Amino acid sequence: MTTLVAPDGARIAVREHAAPAGAAHGPTLVLAHGWCLAAETWDRVVAELQARRPHLRVITYDQPGHGLSTPGRDRRVSLLDLGATLRAVVAETAPEGDIVLGGHSMGGMTVMALAQVAPGLFAERVRGAALVGTAAHLGTRRPVPGEGIAMAVLGRLPASARGLPTTARLTAANLFGPDPDPAAVRATGRLTSRTRANVVADWHRAIGELDFREHLAPFAGVRTVVLTGARDRLTPVSAGRRLAAGIPDAQFWSLPGVGHMITYEAPAIVADKVELLLDAPAASDRA
Repeated sequence: MTTLVAPDGARIAVREHAAPAGAAHGPTLVLAHGWCLAAETWDRVVAELQARRPHLRVITYDQPGHGLSTPGRDRRVSLLDLGATLRAVVAETAPEGDIVLGGHSMGGMTVMALAQVAPGLFAERVRGAALVGTAAHLGTRRPVPGEGIAMAVLGRLPASARGLPTTARLTAANLFGPDPDPAAVRATGRLTSRTRANVVADWHRAIGELDFREHLAPFAGVRTVVLTGARDRLTPVSAGRRLAAGIPDAQFWSLPGVGHMITYEAPAIVADKVELLLDAPAASDRA
């Protein structure tokens, strides 16, 4: 793990998943995680991809204030700050060559923010973008991970989830589909519970102000896939469809039985879609 300083002063923990077979071939994959989570939420997808592509190099990092990264200087944060942070991560870890970007939840919003703050990077170096469980605009308040869901909802959870501790059951109800993997639920619960209250509140406000609908032009010509879990309660299918509709030629998939934590619930499917981007024409070959 290495550390870099973002433009807002945050110290960002960055992880390089080096190509298992040695020298990397093809574009570098850079992945951004969601609100109240950490880089490890991408680990299952990274393992799946590197098993298929032993020469793939992947970069993951903890967003400001999340995981092992510190917050920035100012609590009045903006999603554009996340775009600037991602630009710094790319500049430090992949200064040359094509890149493929992936973002889950707030991480997808981070990729959209990067398109706004660095459109030239998209034109010159971004081969593809995976926007997973995310939205360009929500418009209404979304629940904080760990907030209570009605007990009637908890009562409808399958036996595998009902056997978990109460906090884990709430995590399952908020963030997962109807038959969650208990290990994935526990891992997610650990991350959300470790996120400091001020970080939760600051980024909750920033997400509430989200509106990238008029700033998606840099995605034109960039192969883009949008994935949404059919059981996602935070960024529902309708939000994913609207996002895909705002990007010319974007491909959209709704995953049956999957909730918000797509990278845990369907890592092989996410890897399938990322491979479409890795195999896209080089950025320099676009007309």
